[in-house]
Amino acid sequence: MKNRIVTIAFAIFLAVLCLGGCGNTELEERNFPLAVAVTGTEENYQMAFGFEQLKDVADEKSEKENTSVLLAEGKDCMELFLHADGENPGEMDYNHLKALILSRSLLENEEQLGTFLGYLEEENLFSRNTLLFATDDEPEQVMEMDAVLKEPVGTYLNERIASDERLKNSEAVTLGSLFRIWENENENLWIPCITCGEDKIILEEYYLMQGRTAAGKVDRETGELALLSEQKMKSYSISLGEAESVTLSNLCCSYAFTEQDDHVTEIVTIKADGQYQGNKELLQKTNRRNERAENRHTKSQDENALLEVEAEIEQTLEEKMDAMTEKLQQNQNADGTNSYYKLGGYARDIYLQYQKDWSGYRKNLTVEYYWDVTLVTSP
Repeated sequence: MKNRIVTIAFAIFLAVLCLGGCGNTELEERNFPLAVAVTGTEENYQMAFGFEQLKDVADEKSEKENTSVLLAEGKDCMELFLHADGENPGEMDYNHLKALILSRSLLENEEQLGTFLGYLEEENLFSRNTLLFATDDEPEQVMEMDAVLKEPVGTYLNERIASDERLKNSEAVTLGSLFRIWENENENLWIPCITCGEDKIILEEYYLMQGRTAAGKVDRETGELALLSEQKMKSYSISLGEAESVTLSNLCCSYAFTEQDDHVTEIVTIKADGQYQGNKELLQKTNRRNERAENRHTKSQDENALLEVEAEIEQTLEEKMDAMTEKLQQNQNADGTNSYYKLGGYARDIYLQYQKDWSGYRKNLTVEYYWDVTLVTSP
């Protein structure tokens, strides 16, 4: 009986080996897109893929210069993806997809974008944690950057986002983020916007989606200040002069709301530690104050000087945030702090008043910023 069991187990083991061999052969015949760029026209969808051979996906040390670009189009989503399969001798496998890049024209066509997202979700084609980007460039132009970068666009974009230590890890914009705001319809989404340069991909702008409404592009500083006010940044740096700068960390935001004459005021208080770089004398004063931190009953001339610098930093930041809010409200009628999304938890009565009028809420919104910055020495 024991020998019989051993024989059966050995037979099963051989069968698994044989099946595994067949599976490997099938994998080698598949294509693994690392990035997908999609646009929409009045007549159809257009899509470009960038992908590598399986052996290069597995080998991180490969030169990655044999990437290919595949173009597809279709009057609807099903035809689009069938065309992609038909144009390529191997089967498309999206398990390694790192980046989805949507054109501005597609983002600004709510019906077409909604149909595309609905198809992706229904067919479960792309992972929800696929990084999301926007662009004004054509899909083929984006994918052809593989040759310029000497690595796949998807890998490059993934590394750029992963290496940005200022952004909280959980706040990277993904396909899942877009699914979420499409369902909630009342949340901001700041999508990194890429531009194809001669020798690199430029990430200096954000594309703002307000729920299902495309609000347009903003510059990098405006987008980062908005993300900071939404508590999605781990650190932020500002310049005080030609040779002076402060890096803010341990950022903590608190929110409060008031209403008067149908006008809503949001009060945002931001606390942060500031690591100062520049004036050596000021750095020495910072060190001395920190050394005396246990005795807070005395204030030396050094400490008074530091308090003045902290006040200057706070005023500079408040002015920057005020300018950011004014720009967003004037150009995009945007709620830069995403306060409407938080309103139900902080001021339920105001939320119920504007529950079905997010646009009206934004027009009647004023934001006041208060900063509390403490200068610290570098760790």
